[in-house]
Amino acid sequence: MPKVKVIVDTSCLIALENLGIVDILCDLYKEVIITQGVLKEFGKIDLKCAKVKKVKGPLLKLLEQRLNLGTGESEVITFAFRNNYTAIIDDLTARNVAKELEIKVTGTIGVLLKAEKTKLIKSVYDKAIELSDKGFYLPETLISKIKHFKE
Repeated sequence: MPKVKVIVDTSCLIALENLGIVDILCDLYKEVIITQGVLKEFGKIDLKCAKVKKVKGPLLKLLEQRLNLGTGESEVITFAFRNNYTAIIDDLTARNVAKELEIKVTGTIGVLLKAEKTKLIKSVYDKAIELSDKGFYLPETLISKIKHFKE
């Protein structure tokens, strides 16, 4: 049984849905949280294990207004900080802010690596290429690291 509790940002949901494997989140994690802001950005989602949470408070306002993070990223960071959840965020600025707040962070590629390790997908490299082919930005250096890691 998975032990990690996560809160997921919009970009990961979009990527996994485009790969047709958004449901792997339910297999990989003990609990999956989506904030109302992320749900509004993403749209309707059929993810049976996910719980939708409303997030508000001074940290949220600070992240949005002073640090100019998007609503989804700000809500994910705020919830993760308050509740000791792992944040699944791809945006580099948001990841750096989360790390400064000592929040455990992973991203879409981290989810795919975990899925490969648990044999839910065959190849993280193939999924990364598929994402790239579908227009998702993945730095060549990251794709190269994935390829060399697999060799």
